[in-house]
Amino acid sequence: MKRRNLFTLSSFILLSACGGGGDSTTTTTLSSGQGSLNVNLTDAPVDEAANVFVTLRGISLNREEGGWVDHDFDTPQRIDLLTLQDGTTFDLFSDNAIEAGTYQVRLNLYSDDDNQLDNYIVISEGGAEYELTIPSGFQTGLKLTQTIEVAADGSADYTIDFDVRQSIVLRGNPQNNNGYLLKPTLRLVNNAESGSISGVITDTSLLTTDCSDQDPLTHNVIYVFEGADISPDDYDGEEPEAITTATVELDDDSGEYRYTTSPLPEGEYTISLTCNSDLEDTEANDDLLFKATENRTVGTVEDTEETPEQTEVP
Repeated sequence: MKRRNLFTLSSFILLSACGGGGDSTTTTTLSSGQGSLNVNLTDAPVDEAANVFVTLRGISLNREEGGWVDHDFDTPQRIDLLTLQDGTTFDLFSDNAIEAGTYQVRLNLYSDDDNQLDNYIVISEGGAEYELTIPSGFQTGLKLTQTIEVAADGSADYTIDFDVRQSIVLRGNPQNNNGYLLKPTLRLVNNAESGSISGVITDTSLLTTDCSDQDPLTHNVIYVFEGADISPDDYDGEEPEAITTATVELDDDSGEYRYTTSPLPEGEYTISLTCNSDLEDTEANDDLLFKATENRTVGTVEDTEETPEQTEVP
């Protein structure tokens, strides 16, 4: 069987650690028993929309079942999730001193009755705005299943990955504002124990041959699965499910087709390229064409001082 190299320049990057003690870079003044917390928001991209806006009034934290405490912004913040890619984040909670301990996290949505949409999707650039229906979102907020740890006299640094590709479901007729449903898929990553995978698509025929169309910047997406040697599959509610995705983008300076994932915890991963992501329906079993698959590792800088030999894929 012919095998070919797909990904080059794949990097294994550990984000700077901020844990536990003397190496903390925060300038926040801490009292005894306190730590400093940073929480950022990023997005796993989707290629079928021009904008996805959510409006947040702030973040809430619950320390070891002690009750939720709201930390509201000075004014509600409307955020286009599709701008939070390739390392771009939005600061939700920055260098704030809080009591050490274990916390649950919740994002609080905002909406008012000024006849202007606060949470909506735009399918084509400058096109119509369609409201996002968010079941119970305004009553309960967007609660994460993972928790954060804040050490006394230390600094904790986390990123929330808002996976838009998994989160938006089309039902009904969007013209009646009852078609787009937001079912948020949120993933919490400790930046001190995580990194990202990036690379270049060296064989550009993989982006155009037998694909949805001949445009190398349309519907070409990297799916990331936890663990090595995973057989790739679409989002369909059954394992294996990708934990994040990354869109293939053209680097104008180099002319190369690149991808960069959102933060990932240290470990082994399988990455796979599909060129017909437009067929993805997160509530159905779709026939995505996965063109090439490889194992990748996210590890510490010390573990990956030299770029490992590139593997080949079918």
